[in-house]
Amino acid sequence: MILRFFFYGTLMAGMGNRHERAAHALLDEGRAATVRGRLYGVPDPAGWYPALLPGAGTVRGMVHRAGRRFDARALALMDAYEGREYRRRRVKVGAITAHAYVWRGALPRGACRIAGGDFAAWLAARRWRRAFGA
Repeated sequence: MILRFFFYGTLMAGMGNRHERAAHALLDEGRAATVRGRLYGVPDPAGWYPALLPGAGTVRGMVHRAGRRFDARALALMDAYEGREYRRRRVKVGAITAHAYVWRGALPRGACRIAGGDFAAWLAARRWRRAFGA
C-alpha cells in the first residue's frame, strides 16, 4: 500500500521547523495539489498555524508519498506534533487519496478565514509573524 500525505501548513517543506524537516527526510519531493475544504489561520504566541475544515472551497498544498524508511514511529511523531486539535483523515486529492490533518473542534477566538486557501501565501501577504514552530 502506498502511503500519501497532503500538507497545507506547518509541515510543508520550507516552513522552517524541525518537525517538517524530519518528516520530509522520509517523504518524496511531492507535487502541488488541492483538496476541498475551508482554511483558517489560528493565532498562537509561537506563530500562526492553519486549520483545515471540511466544506466548500479549495485548500492548496503538497501531496507526498512516504519513502521506504517511513515507519510507524515517523507516523506517531507526526501525529504527536499535530496534537489533539487535529485528526488524521483520508482526503481526496484528485484521483488519489492521501492523509491530511483536519481540525477537530470549534475554531478558537481570533481565527481568520484564508479565502485563497494557501497558508504560506496568506502569511507572506500580511507580513504577519512566522508560522508556528519556525
